[in-house]
Amino acid sequence: MKTRAVQFLFFFVCTVLAAALQDMWPVFGGAKPPFLLALVLHWAATDRPTNNSERHPSRTRQFYAARWIPVAIFAGAFEDALSGFPIGCATGFFLLVGVSIRFLRSIANAPSPSVLGLVSVTLAAPLHELWLAVWGVAGNDPAPIIRFFASALPAAPVGAAIFFIMPRLEKNVGFEGPEAIGREA
Repeated sequence: MKTRAVQFLFFFVCTVLAAALQDMWPVFGGAKPPFLLALVLHWAATDRPTNNSERHPSRTRQFYAARWIPVAIFAGAFEDALSGFPIGCATGFFLLVGVSIRFLRSIANAPSPSVLGLVSVTLAAPLHELWLAVWGVAGNDPAPIIRFFASALPAAPVGAAIFFIMPRLEKNVGFEGPEAIGREA
């Protein structure tokens, strides 16, 4: 069953699961593993048009290439709510890194997905800590400089794992091939 509803439900369940893992995971050096950030980076880096353009010529390829944006907004809102950040703090960062990885995708597609995840999330996690410090929500226990460097350690395996597992799950949900519009007889 490859309907858009199933794919939407898949995005929703994955985001909720990532938020739960991130919230329950123990803190390392003041930073938690960035499950939500890794998920947004994965979908921003790998979201591509489907074969729907043949079935629905009025729909543009850009519509299908921008499915990561609602996920980034939803994941950012989740992180804002769970961490007690002001509205738009994490959402703004997720959208910013999503756009950045989309621009860098042409040179970033060379490595394997796991390597891309490891590198992109490891680089983005310290920048996220810096973003939180600029917003004034990072706190001082431990010092922001410690969180800046400590955030990269749990980010590396999380990024590699998300970028390795998600394509396999997406294939089972029906992200490959033509998308069904509704129920088919």
